[in-house]
Amino acid sequence: MKILDIANCIIEFIRLELSIAQSQGVVLGLSGGIDSSVAVCLATKALGNKRVMGLILPDRNVSKQNDLEDAVELCKELDIQYQIIDITEIKQKYIDLLPLEKMAIGNLTARIRMALIYYYANFFNRLVLGTSDKSEMMIGYFTKFGDGAADLLPLCDLYKTEVRELAIHLNVPKSILLKKSTPSLWLNQTAEDEIGMEYEKIDAILKYLDKNNSEDTEKDLLTKGCTKKDVELVRNRLLKNNHKRILPKICVISFKNS
Repeated sequence: MKILDIANCIIEFIRLELSIAQSQGVVLGLSGGIDSSVAVCLATKALGNKRVMGLILPDRNVSKQNDLEDAVELCKELDIQYQIIDITEIKQKYIDLLPLEKMAIGNLTARIRMALIYYYANFFNRLVLGTSDKSEMMIGYFTKFGDGAADLLPLCDLYKTEVRELAIHLNVPKSILLKKSTPSLWLNQTAEDEIGMEYEKIDAILKYLDKNNSEDTEKDLLTKGCTKKDVELVRNRLLKNNHKRILPKICVISFKNS
């Protein structure tokens, strides 16, 4: 599918879902990164600037100033309503009462942000627009009930490399296009360093593992610089994080007439 057709498909998806839900608009978190920037551009094209609200939620101990500035500049360029809420003090209130562990605190950070996003969505009778892409969703690189929470997921059928192509089509600023992806959960975190490989490799392997989406063989992957170890790393992430991609299991209790 051509990139223009993909953009139009997502735009129509957002319009249709908002109409069905009889919602006043959308709220989404803006990190200054590529996924949220593409999502907010598409939402604005779909709904107009008055029905889109961006929340910029920095932690001053973690977030980089250029990410905040990029998010603000994009909001101004799109002429959408936005608000900056520094979550540092909110997060510290939790930390003062809790045992310290890096990953748990990182996930707490994502859940604090999502709680605020849902608060504003509830307040304004809007839906939460998620910003996760297919690569992150498949390997579980998101926080359950944190940045993975949403009412709509417009980018979840696009791999990260495809989101980048869409960003170019949408004229997302180069300062956003060229930066490394990060959830900004702790200082100097980058997605590719944490996962252990570049998104180009991740996407090639994910397509290979999805036999309906690729004609590549394992030999083809090797020519793209992917090792057998890389393939196993991605495969293990898919299996380990499967619980993140499905709804919680329900204990079904059946009562039969005696």
